[in-house]
Amino acid sequence: MGHIESLRALAALIVLIFHFISFSDAKEYLVKNELIRKLSEFGAQGVELFYIISGFVIYYSLTRDNSFGIQQYPNYLLKRFLRIFPPFLGVIVLICITPLVFGWPFPYSAKQLLENATLSVDLFKDTQWINPIFVTLKVEFLFYLVIGLLVIPLNRTALSYVLITFSALIAACYFYSIDLIHNVPFFLIGIACSEIYRSRNVVLNYLLIGACFIFLYVMFPIEDTMIALIGVVFLLWIAIKSKWLEAIGRFSYSLYLTHGFSGGLFLSYCINQPHVDWNPWVYFTVAVFGAIFFAYCYYRVIEKRSIRWSKEINY
Repeated sequence: MGHIESLRALAALIVLIFHFISFSDAKEYLVKNELIRKLSEFGAQGVELFYIISGFVIYYSLTRDNSFGIQQYPNYLLKRFLRIFPPFLGVIVLICITPLVFGWPFPYSAKQLLENATLSVDLFKDTQWINPIFVTLKVEFLFYLVIGLLVIPLNRTALSYVLITFSALIAACYFYSIDLIHNVPFFLIGIACSEIYRSRNVVLNYLLIGACFIFLYVMFPIEDTMIALIGVVFLLWIAIKSKWLEAIGRFSYSLYLTHGFSGGLFLSYCINQPHVDWNPWVYFTVAVFGAIFFAYCYYRVIEKRSIRWSKEINY
């Protein structure tokens, strides 16, 4: 599924572009044009595009041969843990090393680091996320936990599929403030696209997608409906064929994880150096290509090992 890798790359790149264009320190924004910064905010929806892709890929893999059962659940979770956590924990290590290397005051407590590393920050009132993207990893992993249990009844009959998916959508109306439930429509769109992709219950799943779009239009900003439409179009109707995007897609997780660290560090240094006076778009361009190069190196050193470990787990 090369088009999935390309779509992952697109999601990671629009998030990166948003973060770099809207980058600021205590003094000023990198890009001072407010209209450009406002337009770049659409890149924040790249996170929702990742959720749609996850719904598609995880549900597809779990139902591919209809053999997944509760006895495979522990191995499934271990496989997802090995795929997600080593690169994530590696970024926390990089974040911790940076102030020590540059001689800055160390800003994190052991408690904060532990709660971030276990994605449990939101269980406590007195701790903050070290990096905002860690919140999205929490949502992802909660989805893995839940879908691994629900996939068995979901895949049993069309009736059980309808009851569970539409109940989840209704729950999102009443428990909107809970992170995972808040993002249920995006995961459901991905799941429905997975079913349509394999020509299973096509009409039913288009109805589910339609219900999700109505929910998004009513409850979310219009940008979320737009990114959901982009996800459906590129998953089902228009396969993105780009060797460059497909190549970036292979290390899109590393790019998503590290761009704030590598690019943010570079931009922060440049903005605060009076002897460095480049055009802001030069800063931006160097930060983008530097972040992609750093992410590729991180993928080769860290993430590829994580992928190899996860592939050794079967379920």
